[in-house]
Amino acid sequence: MRTLIQKLLSTGADLSTRKALKNTLNYIGVKPENIDSLYVELKNSLYRDMFRRISPKHKAVFLPQCLRNSRTCKAVLGPAGWMCMKCSGHKTCKVFKIKERAESLGYSVFVVPGGSMVFKIIEKHKPKAVLGVACLKELVMAAEELSIPIQEIQLSRDGCVNTDVNLREVFGII
Repeated sequence: MRTLIQKLLSTGADLSTRKALKNTLNYIGVKPENIDSLYVELKNSLYRDMFRRISPKHKAVFLPQCLRNSRTCKAVLGPAGWMCMKCSGHKTCKVFKIKERAESLGYSVFVVPGGSMVFKIIEKHKPKAVLGVACLKELVMAAEELSIPIQEIQLSRDGCVNTDVNLREVFGII
Protein backbone atom coordinates (compact mmCIF):
# COMPACT_ATOMS: atom_id res chain seq x y z
CA MET A 1 0.00 0.00 0.00
CA ARG A 2 2.77 2.41 0.96
CA THR A 3 4.60 1.66 -2.32
CA LEU A 4 1.49 2.46 -4.35
CA ILE A 5 1.03 5.77 -2.55
CA GLN A 6 4.69 6.70 -3.11
CA LYS A 7 4.43 5.88 -6.82
CA LEU A 8 1.26 7.92 -7.18
CA LEU A 9 2.78 10.88 -5.35
CA SER A 10 5.91 10.73 -7.52
CA THR A 11 3.75 11.10 -10.63
CA GLY A 12 2.19 14.28 -9.27
CA ALA A 13 -1.23 12.70 -8.80
CA ASP A 14 -3.66 14.75 -6.72
CA LEU A 15 -4.20 12.77 -3.53
CA SER A 16 -5.07 15.70 -1.30
CA THR A 17 -8.60 14.51 -0.55
CA ARG A 18 -10.38 11.20 -0.20
CA LYS A 19 -12.37 11.95 -3.36
CA ALA A 20 -9.19 12.73 -5.33
CA LEU A 21 -7.59 9.48 -4.15
CA LYS A 22 -10.69 7.51 -5.13
CA ASN A 23 -10.74 9.13 -8.59
CA THR A 24 -7.03 8.44 -9.10
CA LEU A 25 -7.41 4.79 -8.12
CA ASN A 26 -10.37 4.39 -10.47
CA TYR A 27 -8.39 6.04 -13.28
CA ILE A 28 -5.46 3.63 -12.97
CA GLY A 29 -7.76 0.64 -12.69
CA VAL A 30 -7.40 -0.13 -8.99
CA LYS A 31 -10.66 -1.10 -7.31
CA PRO A 32 -11.09 1.17 -4.30
CA GLU A 33 -12.47 -1.37 -1.80
CA ASN A 34 -9.85 -0.23 0.67
CA ILE A 35 -10.12 3.48 -0.09
CA ASP A 36 -10.49 4.51 3.55
CA SER A 37 -7.42 2.56 4.66
CA LEU A 38 -5.43 3.98 1.76
CA TYR A 39 -6.58 7.48 2.62
CA VAL A 40 -5.47 7.15 6.25
CA GLU A 41 -2.13 5.69 5.15
CA LEU A 42 -1.70 8.57 2.71
CA LYS A 43 -2.35 11.20 5.37
CA ASN A 44 0.05 9.43 7.75
CA SER A 45 2.74 9.44 5.04
CA LEU A 46 2.22 13.10 4.19
CA TYR A 47 2.37 14.26 7.81
CA ARG A 48 4.91 11.79 9.28
CA ASP A 49 7.99 14.05 9.18
CA MET A 50 6.10 17.16 10.31
CA PHE A 51 4.58 15.23 13.20
CA ARG A 52 8.00 13.99 14.33
CA ARG A 53 9.47 17.51 14.34
CA ILE A 54 6.86 18.88 16.75
CA SER A 55 7.66 18.66 20.45
CA PRO A 56 5.50 16.22 22.46
CA LYS A 57 4.42 19.09 24.71
CA HIS A 58 2.55 20.51 21.69
CA LYS A 59 0.90 17.20 20.75
CA ALA A 60 -2.29 15.48 21.84
CA VAL A 61 -3.18 11.81 21.84
CA PHE A 62 -6.82 10.86 21.40
CA LEU A 63 -7.97 7.41 22.47
CA PRO A 64 -11.48 6.04 22.02
CA GLN A 65 -13.50 5.29 25.14
CA CYS A 66 -14.27 1.87 23.66
CA LEU A 67 -10.64 0.88 24.28
CA ARG A 68 -11.45 0.78 28.02
CA ASN A 69 -12.52 -2.49 29.59
CA SER A 70 -16.25 -1.82 30.00
CA ARG A 71 -16.57 -4.27 32.90
CA THR A 72 -13.72 -3.09 35.11
CA CYS A 73 -12.85 0.50 34.17
CA LYS A 74 -13.61 3.08 36.86
CA ALA A 75 -12.93 6.16 34.67
CA VAL A 76 -15.20 9.16 35.12
CA LEU A 77 -16.56 11.19 32.20
CA GLY A 78 -15.69 14.88 32.37
CA PRO A 79 -15.64 17.84 29.97
CA ALA A 80 -12.34 16.66 28.41
CA GLY A 81 -13.37 13.01 28.10
CA TRP A 82 -12.90 10.03 30.38
CA MET A 83 -10.49 10.57 33.30
CA CYS A 84 -8.46 7.48 34.17
CA MET A 85 -8.71 6.57 37.85
CA LYS A 86 -5.84 4.03 37.74
CA CYS A 87 -8.21 1.32 38.90
CA SER A 88 -7.36 -2.26 39.79
CA GLY A 89 -7.17 -3.27 36.13
CA HIS A 90 -4.58 -0.66 35.19
CA LYS A 91 -1.75 -3.19 34.77
CA THR A 92 -3.48 -4.75 31.75
CA CYS A 93 -5.32 -1.63 30.53
CA LYS A 94 -4.05 -0.35 27.18
CA VAL A 95 -5.57 3.09 27.80
CA PHE A 96 -3.54 3.38 31.01
CA LYS A 97 -0.35 2.10 29.34
CA ILE A 98 -0.63 4.56 26.45
CA LYS A 99 -1.59 7.43 28.74
CA GLU A 100 1.28 6.75 31.13
CA ARG A 101 3.90 6.53 28.36
CA ALA A 102 2.61 9.51 26.38
CA GLU A 103 2.22 11.82 29.38
CA SER A 104 5.73 10.93 30.61
CA LEU A 105 7.00 12.29 27.28
CA GLY A 106 4.92 15.48 27.51
CA TYR A 107 1.84 14.64 25.43
CA SER A 108 -1.68 15.59 26.47
CA VAL A 109 -3.90 12.50 26.44
CA PHE A 110 -7.67 12.45 26.04
CA VAL A 111 -9.98 9.43 26.18
CA VAL A 112 -13.05 10.51 24.26
CA PRO A 113 -16.51 9.10 23.52
CA GLY A 114 -16.46 10.23 19.88
CA GLY A 115 -15.16 12.47 17.14
CA SER A 116 -17.21 15.55 18.01
CA MET A 117 -15.45 15.82 21.37
CA VAL A 118 -12.07 15.54 19.64
CA PHE A 119 -12.78 18.67 17.62
CA LYS A 120 -13.96 20.59 20.72
CA ILE A 121 -10.82 19.63 22.64
CA ILE A 122 -8.57 20.59 19.72
CA GLU A 123 -10.29 23.96 19.47
CA LYS A 124 -9.84 24.57 23.20
CA HIS A 125 -6.29 23.21 23.73
CA LYS A 126 -4.88 24.02 20.26
CA PRO A 127 -2.29 21.22 19.90
CA LYS A 128 0.09 21.58 16.96
CA ALA A 129 -0.17 17.87 16.10
CA VAL A 130 -2.44 14.94 16.95
CA LEU A 131 -2.11 11.18 17.27
CA GLY A 132 -5.46 9.45 17.01
CA VAL A 133 -6.45 5.87 17.72
CA ALA A 134 -9.93 4.94 16.46
CA CYS A 135 -12.05 2.86 14.13
CA LEU A 136 -11.55 3.51 10.45
CA LYS A 137 -14.71 5.63 10.11
CA GLU A 138 -13.56 8.05 12.82
CA LEU A 139 -10.01 8.19 11.42
CA VAL A 140 -11.29 9.16 7.97
CA MET A 141 -13.48 11.86 9.47
CA ALA A 142 -10.51 13.33 11.35
CA ALA A 143 -8.20 13.08 8.34
CA GLU A 144 -10.67 15.04 6.24
CA GLU A 145 -11.38 17.72 8.87
CA LEU A 146 -8.08 18.41 10.65
CA SER A 147 -5.61 20.86 9.20
CA ILE A 148 -2.75 20.08 11.59
CA PRO A 149 -0.23 17.21 11.30
CA ILE A 150 -1.85 13.92 12.27
CA GLN A 151 -0.85 10.33 12.71
CA GLU A 152 -3.62 7.79 12.90
CA ILE A 153 -3.78 4.20 14.08
CA GLN A 154 -6.71 1.97 13.32
CA LEU A 155 -8.06 -0.23 16.07
CA SER A 156 -7.02 -3.85 15.56
CA ARG A 157 -10.46 -4.89 16.85
CA ASP A 158 -13.35 -2.49 16.65
CA GLY A 159 -17.02 -2.77 17.49
CA CYS A 160 -17.57 0.10 19.94
CA VAL A 161 -17.02 -2.02 23.10
CA ASN A 162 -13.81 -3.58 24.45
CA THR A 163 -11.84 -2.78 21.32
CA ASP A 164 -8.10 -3.31 20.88
CA VAL A 165 -5.03 -1.60 19.44
CA ASN A 166 -1.47 -2.68 18.76
CA LEU A 167 0.59 -1.05 21.54
CA ARG A 168 3.82 -1.47 19.60
CA GLU A 169 2.34 0.59 16.77
CA VAL A 170 1.20 3.36 19.16
CA PHE A 171 4.52 3.45 21.02
CA GLY A 172 6.36 3.55 17.69
CA ILE A 173 4.70 6.86 16.89
CA ILE A 174 4.93 8.48 20.31
